[in-house]
Amino acid sequence: MHNKDYYTTFIRLKPEDDEEEGFPKPRFSAQELMQHLVNRTETLTGEDLFVLSDLSRQDAAIVRQEWPLIPTKQRQALVESLVELAKENIDWHLGRFLRVAIDDSDETVRRTAVDGLWEEKENDLLGPLTQMLQHDPSEQVRAAAAGALGAYVLAGELDELDAALAMRAEEALLAILNNAEEPISIQARALESIAYSGETGVRQLIEDSYYSPDEELRISALVAMGRSADSRWRGLVRAELQNPSTRMRAEAARACGELEIKKAEANLLILLQDEAQEVRLAAIFALGRLGGKKAREALRAITQDDDTVEAEAADAALEDMLFFGTEEGDTLVDEEGADEGEDGDFAPWDTADEVDDDELGRYE
Repeated sequence: MHNKDYYTTFIRLKPEDDEEEGFPKPRFSAQELMQHLVNRTETLTGEDLFVLSDLSRQDAAIVRQEWPLIPTKQRQALVESLVELAKENIDWHLGRFLRVAIDDSDETVRRTAVDGLWEEKENDLLGPLTQMLQHDPSEQVRAAAAGALGAYVLAGELDELDAALAMRAEEALLAILNNAEEPISIQARALESIAYSGETGVRQLIEDSYYSPDEELRISALVAMGRSADSRWRGLVRAELQNPSTRMRAEAARACGELEIKKAEANLLILLQDEAQEVRLAAIFALGRLGGKKAREALRAITQDDDTVEAEAADAALEDMLFFGTEEGDTLVDEEGADEGEDGDFAPWDTADEVDDDELGRYE
């Protein structure tokens, strides 16, 4: 009984748990809960595990002391399930709990914990994440740390983080990208994170990765293009909607939404019929960012489909449309001259926005 299915099941909250005060009431203290987890003496509920949310410093110290005594497979399943639950329920705050888990002896626990900290950009985490990026023995953990540092780069660009701290994150990521001996998986996540930076050399890093022979780097280049908010990439991104690679089409579609490429609407509507759900979901996301009558009608039709995943994605995209677009399909970005370079000249990689769809090129 003590396996992933067990832990995935027992932390699910019952509907009534959310109705009274917005959060469940645990039966146990942190100390008592940890004893039950270590000894596996009782079947636990979501109400019980909610004590791991928003831990006090004292309770976090108790969890840190008892955590290694829980069997490895149970630690793996527990962290994975709690991270998934926190993504779905805003009442769960696992920051201090996950700070314990990132020091776990098991690489799967560490990686999952780092992934769960994707919204965190507190000063105290920057050092540990940088150390994990540089020195963790697991390639997967290092890649996760590279991805997590993107929040710090973005916070620096938005003036939400001290510039010196943001620079530490950028320097750590650039060291990875400038070292040809680093594994591709780590470089790919580092590129996606550094893309938020406004530093001049980042554009060249993205372009170099786009022309890499390694598909993982090319995919990450598309992710980086979308995150960069740089209109110069619009032509290349739009052309990649025809790529035979499922992942390339999906990331190109998502980047079309992030870059608000109005000219891609017809292409994205076609991708709603793509054979791969990953691509269809990315097209749904992008159309929500673009707005417009045709996109709205298509998304509303999807909300009536039997596919629950795509129907929910379309609902979310329609909500996005309220913020990112208007009835006429105007976006929040002024596109006048958006495809031009800094000096008013068209950038060479944007020519795909100036030709008809059937001239964008084919992947034979």
